[in-house]
Amino acid sequence: MKNDILFILAGGAIALSSVSCTVEENKAAPENDGKVHMVFTSGIATRTALVDDKSVIWSEGDDITIFGGNNQPVPFILTEGAGTASATFEGETVAADTYYALYPHYGDASIAGETVSSVLPAEQTYTAGTFAAKLNPSVAKTTGNTLEFKNIAALLKVSVKNLADKTVSSVSVKADDAIAGAYSVDMSGDSYTAAASTEGAREVTLNAEGAAESDYYLVLLPGTHSGMVITVNYSDGSYSQKTASQAIDLSASEIFTLSVDASQAEMPVVEGNLYEKFMAGEDIVIAGKTYNKSQYATEEIRHFTTTASSIYNTSKTNGDGKIFFIDLKDQTAPLSIGNAGDIVVIGVDPENKPHVIRTGSNLAASETGNSRLVLHNLNIDMPNSVNKGSAVNIGFAANSEFGELTLSNCDITMRNDFALIQISSEGTTINELNIIDCNITIPAGTTNRYILTAGTNLYTISKFNLSNNILHCDDGVAQTFRFINSNSNNCLLEINELNISNNILVNLANTNTSAGIVKGLDNVTVTKNLIYFNQSIDAFHSSALYPNFLRPVTGGTYPEMANCTDNISYQLPTDEIKRTFRVFQDNGFTPAAGHVDNTFTKLSVDPFEGGDFSTFTLAPAYSSYGPQQ
Repeated sequence: MKNDILFILAGGAIALSSVSCTVEENKAAPENDGKVHMVFTSGIATRTALVDDKSVIWSEGDDITIFGGNNQPVPFILTEGAGTASATFEGETVAADTYYALYPHYGDASIAGETVSSVLPAEQTYTAGTFAAKLNPSVAKTTGNTLEFKNIAALLKVSVKNLADKTVSSVSVKADDAIAGAYSVDMSGDSYTAAASTEGAREVTLNAEGAAESDYYLVLLPGTHSGMVITVNYSDGSYSQKTASQAIDLSASEIFTLSVDASQAEMPVVEGNLYEKFMAGEDIVIAGKTYNKSQYATEEIRHFTTTASSIYNTSKTNGDGKIFFIDLKDQTAPLSIGNAGDIVVIGVDPENKPHVIRTGSNLAASETGNSRLVLHNLNIDMPNSVNKGSAVNIGFAANSEFGELTLSNCDITMRNDFALIQISSEGTTINELNIIDCNITIPAGTTNRYILTAGTNLYTISKFNLSNNILHCDDGVAQTFRFINSNSNNCLLEINELNISNNILVNLANTNTSAGIVKGLDNVTVTKNLIYFNQSIDAFHSSALYPNFLRPVTGGTYPEMANCTDNISYQLPTDEIKRTFRVFQDNGFTPAAGHVDNTFTKLSVDPFEGGDFSTFTLAPAYSSYGPQQ
């Protein structure tokens, strides 16, 4: 039962008055069970629904519990006065010297002496402008013909600001102690308040799916509550949250108001592996692109938990794509990944990337420039003992028009004598090639170590992004490393946009003056890279030679636009010949626009903390170089 609001208190609380009800006893003879028919009539404004002027009225369907002479909880039903400040309740109970009343009626309520026990639900239902019917508890007792009801719980009003086009799905309140559930009321004195059970509920949730109002009322057990957290969940999956900086005193018969700002809503962090997060509706972001469950039909979402021999999508048109989540911890058989249309393969566990042993497999011809092959969060092993395929090291080769090829957040172990990616078919175009956030282990030796290689046919890569990677040789020096290589000065490879940024290269060298050979190159960015040697490279070069990143073929074109600045290098202080690393082979190259700092800045101190590159942790002074989180 809820009572008149009389005045506003400092601190945002509103006091609610007590009310009185008259009691009439029917003089008819008692029934055989000892019960008599009785009528309880409320005297002034009472109970159940807040209205615009903050008065309270009784509602249709209200009922109260009366404890008579047998101490049993008997319902008395509202028969008159719904929607008004005065109502009549009728029922039967055993005559007594003192009657105890409880609103709302609860069949499991009990009384012991003058202590009434009942339950305040922890799951509450939203009602616009008020709280749910039969929720806010009140008690009264009388030895004569008058009942004076008093509110024994507190109200919390959560005011949601800047809701705009959002709707609310629920409002929840948590505290360090009980704020709902079982309670008791000592009615031996004149002042009543509900005392929570120590085993009561510490969270109350107001279900409000689709509501778009600003105010939400929750009924809580009174007390000084610490650790209070208010969360408003919205129907779009976002939420607003406020944590009280100190304990909040909630008193019986008062309304305490708190506000949250919907414009500051956040999306929740979903627990679980990537597959579980995806299925829960969370976005998976790979190479700046967002993948979520709503983009795929149910049959296009696959989850592998056992050994697989191949993963394919045979469609030749974009839009029939499939997303594969794999959890293959210890697969020792080769896994073939092929594509003709649109395929995304994601390892489910970021802490223990699924292990796949990759064999060669070309990408079949697609019919659209929007086709896609994305591999994310995998441990990819390319052992020398298995067939490397006819055209490509780990199966990445587009035979015609191809949209996107991305390796993201993968641990990759390369073979001794082949490129990571090879393009070999006449006329191949790749709109976007990304190698980002990868850890690539490159074996030592003198045979070819290339990231991308191309033959003598015409190929075009619209955008090549190689950033935030660690490329390292741990057991010596890889002596013929290049980012881009062609096997001939007849190379017809054109790259319209190239970004090589924030990479760490460890013990990767060239044994001659050649560099990445392309026919045409434009819009080049090479910045914030670190070349590092903790192995001597004196034996690999004469003082006249320079290791270089890039150069066009003879007669090819240098980029019109180039941003090549702020790269650093370090090599062993014991080396006699100090190498100067360069971006372009032509030391005098100046672009038509933009800026080139062709030479890497040589460091005199080891940039890794403690000189230990095994964790690839750079000292704070150099933390802006190499991969960025």
